[in-house]
Amino acid sequence: MDCFDGQESSENAMQHNQLIIDWLIEWREQAKRFGSKMEFVYGKALNSLRSHTDPIRSGEDCRKLKGFGNAICMKIDQKFAQKFPNSQNVTSQMVKKSTQMTDHFSVTATKPSAARERVSKNNRKSNYIPAKGSSAFAILIALLRLEMEFNNSKVNKLDLKETAQHYCKANFGLMTINSLLQRSLIIKTEERNCRYSLSDQGRELAKTLALASENLKDFADRYLKIVKPIDNPLNEKENLIERQDSIEAIANDSFVMEAGTYDIVLCIDSRERYSTNQGNQNRAAFASALQRKDINVEIRTLPVGDFVWIAKKKSSNATDLIRRELVLDYIIERKRIDDLASSIKDSRWQEQKFRLLNSGLRRPIYLIEYFGRQSRKQDHGSMNAASLDQAISNCEIDGFEIKRTDNIDETVRYLATMTKWLQAFYANKSILAARNHKEFSRTSAQDLCYMTFNEFCSNSSKVQIFTAKEMFIKHLLQIKGLSLSKAMCIIERYPTIRSLLDRYDSIDHKNEKLRNNLLSDIRCDAAIGSNRRLGPVISKRICSFYS
Repeated sequence: MDCFDGQESSENAMQHNQLIIDWLIEWREQAKRFGSKMEFVYGKALNSLRSHTDPIRSGEDCRKLKGFGNAICMKIDQKFAQKFPNSQNVTSQMVKKSTQMTDHFSVTATKPSAARERVSKNNRKSNYIPAKGSSAFAILIALLRLEMEFNNSKVNKLDLKETAQHYCKANFGLMTINSLLQRSLIIKTEERNCRYSLSDQGRELAKTLALASENLKDFADRYLKIVKPIDNPLNEKENLIERQDSIEAIANDSFVMEAGTYDIVLCIDSRERYSTNQGNQNRAAFASALQRKDINVEIRTLPVGDFVWIAKKKSSNATDLIRRELVLDYIIERKRIDDLASSIKDSRWQEQKFRLLNSGLRRPIYLIEYFGRQSRKQDHGSMNAASLDQAISNCEIDGFEIKRTDNIDETVRYLATMTKWLQAFYANKSILAARNHKEFSRTSAQDLCYMTFNEFCSNSSKVQIFTAKEMFIKHLLQIKGLSLSKAMCIIERYPTIRSLLDRYDSIDHKNEKLRNNLLSDIRCDAAIGSNRRLGPVISKRICSFYS
């Protein structure tokens, strides 16, 4: 619907585009002065409008453009209503949409009974409100906070339990998850290590419960509540719009952790066990051994690696139970020497190295654990000591740091020493969060810019979409005798499977010798100044693999 009375010329209509551009610049500069992340939201909308050539006459027209959410469009309509007060269409449209938004986002937090009536109206089928402090209450609140504060909408069972326990007064029961699933308040993924998230219905219920809880006042004030209405209706709408804009900006949030405001925590994978060569295993013993050395540890489900260090924001008050976290550059994969031999034999090791290198963390470390110093010279798992040493040396060439320990106690001492060194290194340093993995990849270690823990988990997940080049590497690593460094040299000449197959097809099938030796002249160790070639044996093996 056209927002202005009468027919307008194309020239006048384009003047409205310029008006909106001027307003967006003004709002962006205001946000910049106050240090608000809305600066980037307005900037994104501004770039979108500048590249748009058609005339825009209202905020409603802006909805078709990228970067314009409901809140910004409403704010534009407000400005048009102020500039063209005789245009009744703008005013009525603006008030109508503002009323709809207010109905959707505002709940009176000071009256729990009113909040419950709201839930009952939106949830007539179940008419279900969990008691405060119950397991169901804790699960809904935990999922809501993880989603809104950390953009982590899908959570595994272990992390959900760890977070939810903060809000449960009674004994926490995971069986409650099944009840919430039946009520369609949460959703479960179908993968083997399933993850949980809120449904639309569950999200609304969780918001209402949070607003009605005094213990969650800080969280509700920041993420859920709308500023109380005041006398001027336009100011009221502006407050509502700013709140909505902030919600839209949360997913792309960046932040700084000032020096002294965070702790260095060692995260241990929940599947990592304190194992000995006698076969004794204890999942919690690793954490206990480190805690006895005054190391701050947490057991979590890590998508890759066995140990990572995070910078965790210190709690500022009693209700601040979920804190921001950044993953530091160091990640350790621990391998007992017998397990390493087994991994090499069945080709799992190459894929594990590939996943570690693609985790995004800049300092991957392989910790090789022996059974005493004498075992360094012994054969393990049908592999002789020389072959194992060669494999470990190749791992260094692939870009890993290598740490060898003679027993599990030495491993614990190394982890404790490493943690204390990191604590000293970061004691006087402020660190920055990257908005996403793409932004993180453009930084270096000197920038002190890191991924959030959730971004690390998302980027390192086994279930992901690989590029053609990455899939080609995974294929090559399944071929016996082909290391990661050799695979990388091959893809420099043939970036994809298709390019290699096309090259094979261009050779006469009768010329078997040329096909078999196609890759034999590729230099493998040029980075270390060697002229060593891939050789005819592996070249023939690759040719057979793709024939």
